Amino acid sequence: MVNQPRPLGPISAVDIADRVALRHRHGDAGLADPPGPDDLLGLIGFMRDRHAKLMKLDDEGTPVPDIAARHAELDEALRLTRLAHQEVDRLQLSLLNAARSAGMTTKQRGRPLGLGSRQGILDREEALRRTLEAAAKYVPVNALDDEPEAVDLAPAAVREVAEDLVAHWDDLLTDDEGEEDSEDGENSWMAGLATKMRDLTELGIVDLSDTDVASIVTMVREVLEEIDEQALVTGQPAAATASALAALQQARRLGRRRGKPGPDEPEDA
Repeated sequence: MVNQPRPLGPISAVDIADRVALRHRHGDAGLADPPGPDDLLGLIGFMRDRHAKLMKLDDEGTPVPDIAARHAELDEALRLTRLAHQEVDRLQLSLLNAARSAGMTTKQRGRPLGLGSRQGILDREEALRRTLEAAAKYVPVNALDDEPEAVDLAPAAVREVAEDLVAHWDDLLTDDEGEEDSEDGENSWMAGLATKMRDLTELGIVDLSDTDVASIVTMVREVLEEIDEQALVTGQPAAATASALAALQQARRLGRRRGKPGPDEPEDA
């Protein structure tokens, strides 16, 4: 069995670059500023070469190695290598798709990558798609093959999950930038979900009908698909905060919610 790395989670190269700049501003005075997050390889090389220069003052005011800062620097540099791998995967898949659209044959697409067989390049394309999909969902690749167990969620729990998702709208990677109405006047799925939950509250509806529950579950599933697609295409984290990530993970449970049995269908079918 292959030991797969744990998902990265909502790690931002921008945040890491800011922390690196701050560390070296304090402990590496007079030297060039580190590269920014738009140059991941340059930033990683900077961290590798310069982490040993991080110093702090001891109780007597004498410069001594700042071991904690050096460990933090190396830890984050290693995390950035994973982000860089994801970016290369994203670029490679984009180029392979462009090559396909331009009419290049399977073998022509595989030749620059050292892949001589048709099956080899098809396998590479599928592996890239799966890797990026898993990264967007913060799960190991093999989790994409898992058949999720159905879960029993009461209407009140469905409502709570949806309301929590809406509450974290600004920290989730939707394509509407938190605006309830798009430029063409059509609501996004997240905006529609927000409107649905608001209307239920304003109408004083406490006990959800089966129709309400089905509508909410459908909307949440569409929101999740939108968020995952944005994360896959842009390479940005699907959730910007730990609490937003938790809300996202809870929302995925609605995708596994058991449907209500039909009138001729036994409860345990």
